[in-house]
Amino acid sequence: MSTRLPLYRMLDAPLGRGSRAEVGYVFRSQDGLDPGATLLGGDQFALGKDSDWNPAEHPLMIQCLSEQALLVDAVFGSEGVAATGAEVLLALEWTSADSCWRTLGPVYPLKHEEKNGAVVLSIELEPGTIRGSGFLSVQAFLGHHQGAFVPGFAHQSGARLGPLAQPIEIVIDGDGSLFPVLEEPLGADRPLWELKAAWGDPQYEPFTSEYVALVLNNTHPHFEQLRDRRGLNVEQSPLMLQVFAAWLSLVISKVKEEMGAQFDTFLSAPDTDGVGSIADAVISFIRLGDLNTASLPELFVSTQCWLDRRIRKMEDAE
Repeated sequence: MSTRLPLYRMLDAPLGRGSRAEVGYVFRSQDGLDPGATLLGGDQFALGKDSDWNPAEHPLMIQCLSEQALLVDAVFGSEGVAATGAEVLLALEWTSADSCWRTLGPVYPLKHEEKNGAVVLSIELEPGTIRGSGFLSVQAFLGHHQGAFVPGFAHQSGARLGPLAQPIEIVIDGDGSLFPVLEEPLGADRPLWELKAAWGDPQYEPFTSEYVALVLNNTHPHFEQLRDRRGLNVEQSPLMLQVFAAWLSLVISKVKEEMGAQFDTFLSAPDTDGVGSIADAVISFIRLGDLNTASLPELFVSTQCWLDRRIRKMEDAE
């Protein structure tokens, strides 16, 4: 296997020593709506849980705050990526395979001699443009450079210099946001949905669409009945409710089978902080819905009843 070497120095996130305090994020929306950002664990946030904010109807404004001195040191320091006479442009970048979309926020010009104060980067995502999950990162680009060419440094304006901070994952779609959902053209002769189970060990693999997902077949004749109804909210279709129940039951059953005797031990352990691994997520769903895992039929029945109760509760709150 060959390895591509960059033509010039690139940033290597995380910023500095990787302290979480070095970069902070604020999530807002218009009309004072709180997107209800919840830290799931690590660098993963869920939005929309227990909130009136709806990604289909409301925009999302994200701000990233950091100290200017830290950014200057990372970009222009001894292990930096630009000469002191250069101007480097910083911007928040949103990328999402689920939304098939990549976009940048407004740029912030960073110069070597400016080391005081805070840097606030922002990006606004319009209503109806985000779903599933995506990644937010602080990206650096070369604005312009002055003086003689310095070997190892980029010199062409617009050159991407890499991420300044560890990307964060944002999982969206209200109370259904904890369910990774993908849409793929599986073919008209294939089923409406499939379970993606690409994990090696459910106790360590994160609960993200890279390892586990509900894959909706967008070339199936009945797919239109599921479109824009992936969240567990009052707008979802009855068919989507059944799909979720069957999918979640399969995930739980498969994790239980693979973990064997460890599953019961894991289930009786104290609650963890947030939803990190696939096993953590499964245990959280079992406890939250008081699901019966004695057998697959009983699990499927209790999962359907749990989702029905959640829908009725949301409808009563309207």
